Amino acid sequence: MKSSKEIRNQFIEFFADKGHKIVSSASLIPRDDPTLLFTNAGMNQFKDIFLGKGKRAYTRAVNSQKCLRAGGKHNDLEEVGKDDFHHTFFEMLGNWSFGDYYKAEAIKWAWELLTEIWQFPKEKLFATVHNNDDESFQIWKKMINISKENILKFGDKDNFWEMAKTGPCGHCSEIHYDRGKQHCQKSGDENHKCVINGNCGRFVEIWNLVFIQFNRLESGKLIDLPSKNVDTGAGFERLVAILQNKSSNYETDLFMPIIKQIEKLSKTKFETNISTFRVISDHIRTLTFAIADGVLPSNEGRGYVIRRILRRAARFGRLLNLEKSFLNKLVDIVVDILGESYSEIIEKKEHIKLTIEQEEKRFNKTLDKGISKFDEIAENLKPCDIISGKDVFKLYDTFGFPMDLTKIMAEEMDLKIDEKGFEIEMAEQKKRSKSSAKFDMNTKNVQWNEFFQTDKTEFIGYEKNKCQTYISKYSRDKKNNIKLVLCKTPFYAESGGQIADVGEIFNENCKIKIQDVQKDNDLFIHFGKLISGKINNKEMTAKIDVKRRKEILRNHTATHLLHSALRKVVGTHLHQKGSYVSADRLRFDFTHFKQLTKSELNKVEKIVNEKILENLQVNTSYDDLENARKRGAMALFGGKYDKQVRLIEIADFSLELCGGIHCKNTGEIGIFKILSESSIAAGVRRIEALTGEFAYKVFKKNEAILHEIEVQLNCPSNDIKNKIEKLISENKDLKKELEKFELSKIKNSIDKFLANSVSIQSVEIIAGKVNVNDAQQLRESADYLKSKMKNGIGILGAEIDEKASLICVVSSNLQNRFHAGKIVNEAAKIVSGKGGGKADMAMAGGKNAKNLSKIFLPKNLNKIFSQMLKK
Repeated sequence: MKSSKEIRNQFIEFFADKGHKIVSSASLIPRDDPTLLFTNAGMNQFKDIFLGKGKRAYTRAVNSQKCLRAGGKHNDLEEVGKDDFHHTFFEMLGNWSFGDYYKAEAIKWAWELLTEIWQFPKEKLFATVHNNDDESFQIWKKMINISKENILKFGDKDNFWEMAKTGPCGHCSEIHYDRGKQHCQKSGDENHKCVINGNCGRFVEIWNLVFIQFNRLESGKLIDLPSKNVDTGAGFERLVAILQNKSSNYETDLFMPIIKQIEKLSKTKFETNISTFRVISDHIRTLTFAIADGVLPSNEGRGYVIRRILRRAARFGRLLNLEKSFLNKLVDIVVDILGESYSEIIEKKEHIKLTIEQEEKRFNKTLDKGISKFDEIAENLKPCDIISGKDVFKLYDTFGFPMDLTKIMAEEMDLKIDEKGFEIEMAEQKKRSKSSAKFDMNTKNVQWNEFFQTDKTEFIGYEKNKCQTYISKYSRDKKNNIKLVLCKTPFYAESGGQIADVGEIFNENCKIKIQDVQKDNDLFIHFGKLISGKINNKEMTAKIDVKRRKEILRNHTATHLLHSALRKVVGTHLHQKGSYVSADRLRFDFTHFKQLTKSELNKVEKIVNEKILENLQVNTSYDDLENARKRGAMALFGGKYDKQVRLIEIADFSLELCGGIHCKNTGEIGIFKILSESSIAAGVRRIEALTGEFAYKVFKKNEAILHEIEVQLNCPSNDIKNKIEKLISENKDLKKELEKFELSKIKNSIDKFLANSVSIQSVEIIAGKVNVNDAQQLRESADYLKSKMKNGIGILGAEIDEKASLICVVSSNLQNRFHAGKIVNEAAKIVSGKGGGKADMAMAGGKNAKNLSKIFLPKNLNKIFSQMLKK
């Protein structure tokens, strides 16, 4: 039996031998594509080529692409567990032609691999083509050794492929495999007939050959692409199942080790609850890869989807009596199975485990509340009643209950759920998720005035601060706001967390102040203001603000030092999650699950400043992405990089992938000062810091504050600590004395209340208003009153924070007749409040403090206690 690793390698090597470039899988986070939440097909990373907006150094490619379908148009989340083949995370084997070969080669090579290398029986293979694609039909019929009866035509639903509502698309030819009658899931239906695309389980699609020749516009119109392309996709898990002669994807070596571990943890056999095992084993793969690519559980966008998947897996775990966090214990198995092909899950393994563990622990607390909420909903229903779609969605959205699990719980109580109502609520949520993924480039609908055409701006800012250049095109509004593209520029465009340069572009005829620069693919869009003159096509001088640039590069190089220092002090599980590098400060976001201690921050700051004092050389080089990773280069967590990457190396202390601008030596930073460390999201911390002149200003400011303290305390700086400690101690002593004095006054008041107590039907009533600072003092007052009472009921009131506070105490011999909670609740009505508590002592509050004194009027006391005595 072939292993999954062998099958993957055979596919890639087969096409590599036919001149295809082996391309690494793209991240699950789509690069510069606002139409997708997640990478859901192998062609996503090549979309710019199909649209004619990008190029590669090759025209043929092959890879195994990690894909996630749990959001947007392609969403298989709710289907996972119900059958043998649906997954949220899967691998897509694919080969591509970018204006090179077309239908004949694609079909011929697919048939060759299937029948000659993998030995699929030819009579069990079926080919489908689009009704309007006679070219593909003729290729199958005349060039391929396949029975004519096994070539079938279908319409758009089955043989027209498109990635999203807009974008590249085209006819496709699918290859299906006949698994045999024993796999038909509708065999009990005498009217059923097994057919291709019949969805009965017998015939399964194993390879889709897509011929991308159109681009669908937002209007729905199809237009021809600049060149004809091939995009094929073979579902890896399904292929492995067939080649390993398994009836289900979940029985292959891609899933069974995970399932075995779940069996071990739950002490439950796979066969006893197949759907639950399927859900958990699928979802842990999704979580492992999504978190490795930088997605963290959150309440919006991609993070929202991942949080739902994690919670769904955890909730299914409850069906196996796995009530404590367990998902993190499955990550090692996933890494063992797939780490050789996807090294990022090895590198991020500890972070993945920590993220899942922390999130699952938080959810387990929420889950118990969710079960209580379900019980609360079900309590008011009778058998055969329907739980509303709104309630089902609330359980899903607030407590992480997947609809199918709510359905299971409902069925256990002979209830039904409103699935249609849930879908309506879900559709609204999808709109919210989709909106978080939208990206709008503010140059999209610009009307350009073009001097000459250019496809790429040459950036020379790594070496130069100014240059002679020409304006390629520009746009100007009525307020003289300018957008322009230069043929070459020294201005850095905002990216990688580093802000853009500012400066001037000028010649003898005009002057433009540049305020921002953004990238639009290979073009640098300069945003600014026309200061004088008229824009022209003559040679221009482009000059950046050098002082500001130096301030920015100090902060940028400092973030690299900070990153390495953090990993040395806190641990190598820590990874960069983002950064913001400006002229006046830096911000560095990183993955970690608890607050850094003062000691840790001091160590980090000390290490960074030591490296600055060493004046280490900062070197720039270029390398292949894979080689850079092998050398240990750190990267932005979840970042997307080209095949060829730029490296910033600081001696043997730091090596990072980075396209930003840096100091030549660390000594140029001057000094580094951490301002704050805080949490910005679950599992993500943030450090804000200063360098150079801005850090120096902070030290001078602190020095001035210290001097002022010296003056105020009349002591030298080295004696300030002792002086403050002495003052604090003296203040505490004075505060205690004051509290004793205040308590003495309160006790005197209570003694007066005792002396003036009234008797209502032989029960001593002690009541009055006391002057206290807080609820604690009110309780202490009540304790004193209770200790003095032998046969009575006491009620005290106070005004605290502009509100009325009440407390009632009942002596022990009366507690069988009177309840302090009921008495204080009755009294609280006079101050527009309520309360309650135990029989011996209870408290209440009210918003109408002005009426507090009315409680203690004889007529009101008589009314309150008379009612209690009657009861």
